Amino acid sequence: MMWFPLFRNEHAMPQIDPDEEFDLIMVGSGNGACGFLGECLNHVPADHRVLVLEEGNNFFFTSDITHQNGWSKSYANGSAFTLHNATTPDGRSILSGRARTLGGGGSINYTMIHESSDWLVKQAGHDVAYWNECKAALNRSLERPDPLKQGYQTPFADYIAVNAQKAGYMPPNKDNMIENIPSISSSLSSKKQLYFFPTQFDQFGSRTNSGVSIVKWQQIKYRWNTKVIGLVMDKKAGTTEVACKGVETRSLEGVETTYKVKKDTGRVVLCGGSASPRILLNTKELASNEKIGQRVNDHICMPLAIYAVDKEKAPVVGATDIYESLFAYTLIQHTSEGRNDKGEAETTEVGIDFFSGELKRLIYLISSLYLCFLPFNGFKSFMGRHPIVYTYLSNAIRMILTAIIALIEALGGRFLPFLPSSIIITTALVKFNPSKEGYYDRVGDKIILRFFDDETDFTVAEEAINQNLAFLESNGQKPPFLIRVLFQYLTKAPYKRGPEVKRYVRHFAKKTLLSEQHLAGGCLLGDVVDKGLEDSSRLDWYSGQAIFM
Repeated sequence: MMWFPLFRNEHAMPQIDPDEEFDLIMVGSGNGACGFLGECLNHVPADHRVLVLEEGNNFFFTSDITHQNGWSKSYANGSAFTLHNATTPDGRSILSGRARTLGGGGSINYTMIHESSDWLVKQAGHDVAYWNECKAALNRSLERPDPLKQGYQTPFADYIAVNAQKAGYMPPNKDNMIENIPSISSSLSSKKQLYFFPTQFDQFGSRTNSGVSIVKWQQIKYRWNTKVIGLVMDKKAGTTEVACKGVETRSLEGVETTYKVKKDTGRVVLCGGSASPRILLNTKELASNEKIGQRVNDHICMPLAIYAVDKEKAPVVGATDIYESLFAYTLIQHTSEGRNDKGEAETTEVGIDFFSGELKRLIYLISSLYLCFLPFNGFKSFMGRHPIVYTYLSNAIRMILTAIIALIEALGGRFLPFLPSSIIITTALVKFNPSKEGYYDRVGDKIILRFFDDETDFTVAEEAINQNLAFLESNGQKPPFLIRVLFQYLTKAPYKRGPEVKRYVRHFAKKTLLSEQHLAGGCLLGDVVDKGLEDSSRLDWYSGQAIFM
């Protein structure tokens, strides 16, 4: 089965006999699916028949946006990124999206950071040593360079790191890495830790190894622009149990096709992220299972103020600083009476990401994610139901901002010398998990995220921002007064501790909610029902290896 050459023609997908039966059908082709497939194909016979179904585009035709200098274009590209229909329980709209392409968000984004092994033990069993070895095996296959090596970070990223350490963050170190990739530690010696991570790019900004690269694509059949709409269930022979015997799909052209798995031995693996509950609930034999669609979570993502990079530092800010390859991690203690099993005060993990560069290079990011600051919840809910509106609006704002920036730069270079010839800024965002988990709304066909549904979220947000405002300002300087007033009028982003921070958090919680777009990535979606710890017989096709989905 040599389908790989056909990937060079966007419309030339392999023809599949409607009577063909597969050993494995994988729904979704994001980073999780790629990791599963990469390992699975190492343990199955060469004639194992595998079909992968992807709702979005083929990575080989969207990979231009994943170049290090163009990844932010994905937010404005409706073919690779789309919105969820997501709200809070009381109807406040949340700007929350997902990637739709082979490799998923991991093939678009820079980062790869592991959740702590302690967290994985709690969620999926085994022990810390088991998960550390799994991480090491995966990381070796990706062959990431050492981000702590002298000269790996850009000069401006090093400058941010120095300022972070002045603000009390511990420097990055090898103890918090596995095979050159950071692994969050839940037993930090300090409540503030800085991490460097290796990007997926070489020095020319071209992608090297990612989740896509660890799969032997020539061994599988792959169909893109194919939406899964349901599962075909049937009773197992001689039992009352039901099993999946096929997957119902619909193409972009509206053609419906059912793909079959081998009876009794075939497997269907749902690795479609937030689409999985919809698929399961559309299957009447499974819709009565009350666990489906529960425990849905994503990071609250709060964009902060912009700062102008100092003239002395501006010349060293380059294209690769758009998304700095470091993040700050801190533990915020709750002021409530909550205590863990050890009697310690409860804490929430908060991360800070950094973005720097010429404004015209950040324009895709700003024109897309800053749409969360639209004050009209009704209109944002409409965008969630009709994602194409988001795409059109984002591109319209981008074109307007591009024209304004071009005008400023032209005037600054010729007629108004006090204006900068280029605008170089630095900014950051704070992200953390809400205290209460969300769920999939079966009736409204939408995702309910319980952002700021508890006072704890307000406490965490205010404390995290107050603690880090001085650090963030040390990376640049406040913009001119009029620009600052206009920016704060539109976003309420604070430049001062105390009342400004409280006002921003309250306004954000009420009108401008944004998630990190990681609904089924490093966040949480559902329970691990079968950890494979007691009975691996159902996993024997995988050479006895436990599978966690």
